[in-house]
Amino acid sequence: MGRKIHILTEEVVNQIAAGEVVERPASILKELLENAIDAGATQIDVETRSGGISWIKVKDDGCGMSKEDALLCLERHATSKLFSMDDFSRLSTYGFRGEAIPAIASVTKLILATQERDCPEGVIIEVHGGTIIRVEETAGLVGTSVSTSSLFYNLPPRLKFLKSPRTELLHLQRQLIFAALSHPEIGFRYNHSPGGKGGWEKGEDLRQRIISVLGEEWEKELCWIEREDEGFRIYGAVSKPGVGRPSKEDMFFFVNKRPVESKSFYLGVIDAYRNSLMKGLYPLCVLFVEVHPGEIDVNVHPTKKEVRFKREYAFRDFVHKAILGELSSYKPFSSALMEEKGYDRMLPDSSKAVAQKSSCISVEAQMEELFDKQPVFHAKALEDNEQKEKINPYKIVGLFSSLYIAIETAEGIMLIDQHAAHERVLFEKLLLQFESMQKHSQKLITPLLISLSSTESAILSHSLPFFEQLGFEVRPFGLSSFLLESIPSGVKRMDYEQFFREVLAELVETDRQKKTARFYWQRDIALAVCRQAIKSGDPLTKEEQEELVKNLFACKLPNTCPHGRPTWIRISFQEIEKRFGRSGPLGCTMKGKLF
Repeated sequence: MGRKIHILTEEVVNQIAAGEVVERPASILKELLENAIDAGATQIDVETRSGGISWIKVKDDGCGMSKEDALLCLERHATSKLFSMDDFSRLSTYGFRGEAIPAIASVTKLILATQERDCPEGVIIEVHGGTIIRVEETAGLVGTSVSTSSLFYNLPPRLKFLKSPRTELLHLQRQLIFAALSHPEIGFRYNHSPGGKGGWEKGEDLRQRIISVLGEEWEKELCWIEREDEGFRIYGAVSKPGVGRPSKEDMFFFVNKRPVESKSFYLGVIDAYRNSLMKGLYPLCVLFVEVHPGEIDVNVHPTKKEVRFKREYAFRDFVHKAILGELSSYKPFSSALMEEKGYDRMLPDSSKAVAQKSSCISVEAQMEELFDKQPVFHAKALEDNEQKEKINPYKIVGLFSSLYIAIETAEGIMLIDQHAAHERVLFEKLLLQFESMQKHSQKLITPLLISLSSTESAILSHSLPFFEQLGFEVRPFGLSSFLLESIPSGVKRMDYEQFFREVLAELVETDRQKKTARFYWQRDIALAVCRQAIKSGDPLTKEEQEELVKNLFACKLPNTCPHGRPTWIRISFQEIEKRFGRSGPLGCTMKGKLF
């Protein structure tokens, strides 16, 4: 019989490689922008037509290339950024694989024009479908210009999978946004036909660039973060508690200024907002992480979008703590003012937490005792005349609709949802006390025999210490069966086997992402306080309103209830004056008292 295996031609190899690198016009723009940034550009201009399908041009004022380098960059795996495997631990550039330009040239009609600085001549190279058509020396060029046209003209099946020009334009603009956010020092100009013109000036700082790229409305919805620990540094902007969007499109992640997709990064952020954002909403964020190149692997996929960390759990925990710390610092009033008035000391100290419980006490009994030990209002504090005479950073106006407490502050009027506020107060007090207990499990009267699949059994066998941390006591009982003898104390369910399977399923689905017992306590305590908190229509005296407001503002996260709903909203005096027509030159101001 004849030979069936053969070597693919170079043309076919290049087109296969292009399929990994060039998915759509935005893939081309991404690679060309990264090359321009790596070349030290301070100004990058982008032109597109028909969503990049018919035309893309990227021009930069970077270092440029010699004729020899320009010809060599069209060869696969030709790069100036990597020489040996040791260089991966020091990699600081976007590109390193040497695949982008030849892949792009194999599925488009490409023109490369470049000239090195301090060099009298440049070169223009034209390539159609991977074949060099023209090489011409020229002069008067600055930096590098790369234009592509007729995407997938030689691969009609791939062309059919492209979306409409409008959809492709949205993907192009997102790549521009990634590049502009990661390098505020670089100027960008773009001209989309159709789609309009725009750009961002070079020399901006990160705060200016975020606002100029994403819009001024972002400025009042963001708080700024910068933390460093355990070899990681994180900085950027995240949305305030309670502020979110129904889509993940406004979450931007960068590692060493590289736009990335990282499950650990994403989950660290989501975990931090678990009790600060309503279900179905996602936070806004533009976050940068700096880490030693040796701690990450960027060579996961030819597109270089995915990045992996050597210490995935440590990184996720770092992100979670950093953002949660920033969210906790965001208060309705300045921390200095709260401390001055003593409102930062309203919550009980951990040393006063509930006494240790035996593991045999039922969950229901523990919850009831915790609620009994934490009355909604503290009459003794209200009877303290000196405390009453302190100057508050607010003044309670009253209660309306039997639900909303109205208070006057220096900035305007705040409306507080008494049910949501009480949920937050009870949630933080109960969580603090629950965490102080030494025992976190309760024995089952009759152990449950649970049969698992081979995959579940393998994961559980390697994760038994983790389940013990949560409060489960599980031991093998046969080839793929286990005995469930104890469950976490914070579980308020009758179907314990179902709960155990839910936890195990989360481990399987999230690739064994680390969850702590705190996560499960939070979930059940949040449900408990919703039932126990004061409701709409419950009458509160003026003293009870004052005590509830004080306890709310002393919470770590006073801006939302445990389910993510806002506990308060503020209407500024400026907005009130505007509504009454008192903000103009002929009107009066509430503070200036001009009539």
